[in-house]
Amino acid sequence: MQHTFAFTPPRWRPPTQLPKQTGVFLLGSLVWLGLYGWLGYRLWVYGFRQDRTLNLLLTSLCILLGVLLALVWQRLGDRWWQLIRAYLAGGRWRALSVPQLQRLTPAEFEAYIARLFVRQGYHVTNVRETKDGGVDILLTDERGRQAVVQCKRYRQNVGEPALRDLYGTMVHAGATHAFLITTAGFSDEARLWARGKPITLIDGSRLVQLARTEPEQAPLQRK
Repeated sequence: MQHTFAFTPPRWRPPTQLPKQTGVFLLGSLVWLGLYGWLGYRLWVYGFRQDRTLNLLLTSLCILLGVLLALVWQRLGDRWWQLIRAYLAGGRWRALSVPQLQRLTPAEFEAYIARLFVRQGYHVTNVRETKDGGVDILLTDERGRQAVVQCKRYRQNVGEPALRDLYGTMVHAGATHAFLITTAGFSDEARLWARGKPITLIDGSRLVQLARTEPEQAPLQRK
């Protein structure tokens, strides 16, 4: 049985869409500047009263397009800053083994997971400080849809109750997908309960595989 969820799962490849999106909106910004310059020239030479309808249309178009571009550039700028900050913080990506992951502090483990999603081009927000109902990381895909991530630096398998709690948290947060990532594994009951639901389970071995494999060769598989 196949299930389709609104959230776009990570493709585990470099964020190639971000430069393309930046180029598209750069072109849009140039178009906006052209319209703005044309409107300014018309008002300077002819005044507002001549071709008033056209002037009103150009003014409205400049305002609407300017607001849209400002919102988009704010979002793109934030995504670029996350990529730059992740690069400056750790340079080249360094995959860790399960024992190394288990020696991290909870905050360091969450930061590691966040970087794993950042390098796929996703907008990542660490919400641990807000104590938002068990959500450690909030993901936003390229269309603005959200997923919640819960990170468990465990040595014992994660059971079904944790998944039930995460599912409730996902619904409460208004997200459409959830990830539970652990350094250990999942019980058979947990995997059975998650089957068919918008929840992706990533155990320790899978996490190491995703981090070590070249991004474009590591598609996400629901298990």
